[in-house]
Amino acid sequence: MKTVLHAPTIPIVPEKLRPGDEIRVLALSRSIGGLKQYPGIADSDVDYARQALESLGLRVSFGRHVMENDGHLTTTVAARLEDLYDALNDSRVKGILAVTGGIGAIQLLDTLDFAQVAAHPKILCGYSDITFLCNAIYARTGIVTYYGPHFSTFMMRNGSEYLRRYFQACLFEAQPFEAVPSSEWSDDNWLKDQEGRHYYPNEGWWGINEGEAKGTILGGAFIGLNLLQGSRFFPSLENAILFLECPSEGKSTLMNLDMAVRALTLQPGFGGVRGIVIGRYARDGRIDLERMTAIIKNIPALANLPVIANCDFGHTTSILTLPIGGCGRIRVSDGACGIWIDAH
Repeated sequence: MKTVLHAPTIPIVPEKLRPGDEIRVLALSRSIGGLKQYPGIADSDVDYARQALESLGLRVSFGRHVMENDGHLTTTVAARLEDLYDALNDSRVKGILAVTGGIGAIQLLDTLDFAQVAAHPKILCGYSDITFLCNAIYARTGIVTYYGPHFSTFMMRNGSEYLRRYFQACLFEAQPFEAVPSSEWSDDNWLKDQEGRHYYPNEGWWGINEGEAKGTILGGAFIGLNLLQGSRFFPSLENAILFLECPSEGKSTLMNLDMAVRALTLQPGFGGVRGIVIGRYARDGRIDLERMTAIIKNIPALANLPVIANCDFGHTTSILTLPIGGCGRIRVSDGACGIWIDAH
């Protein structure tokens, strides 16, 4: 019988990374073997990402099954869990980095032994559907996880300075820090074209609703958080600041965002939410300040909450690294926005 776990009152912050530490790359969703099925992804990209992490002082290792591809762009659930347990039980491994996202991370939850996770608190980082693991691990064990770059993100040749800065601030350093907007951003498919990228000046974060909030950072890709609702893997919303983002989906993006946020406001514990931060959308989502403001102002449950939008995390470049289960603060005053990460 598996041990029934619940998050402790005080979150457990994994030991920070130091130069010389080993970080293990795992197929928590898609594998490297699956990723290489995409046109343009080659062994040279894997080598580049490894070298980029090594330039931060890390030693990079790979899960035994990370190169497999079972026809669903990954390997089996059993193989992925085997690699995860190997990384957790290996004292040399100080951090775990997802290969990339996809649709496979949720497959791990119902058989994942959270007692093993709790016994070996380690950094785990990724975004997109890694949302499932980030929030479930925090909900079941109280261990802080990290919504940030994948291993594949480090394949980026250009425009990675911002993501590296906050990756290091969150995973290598213990002191609080203020997050600031990137100077420019991009929504291009850089994996297909590393050199022909186009960047746009960042107009900054949008202050939609004024106010201040302090609380526990939760969220990630809102589709993942929404799909956890009602399950034992959904974290408590008490004193939470929700960071929500998702890839744009063309014309339907506006309604999908509206539905997702409204679904969260219907949660019995939503009264505990203290603030909301929404990530930046790609241009094909057709979300500008006016449309975003209209969405937020038309959701009654958000009327008294500070809300920031167009923030640098998620599926556009550049991206922050956020501690799921850590503590942060937000402030919106006279249209000016501030985000501080206090405990991570």
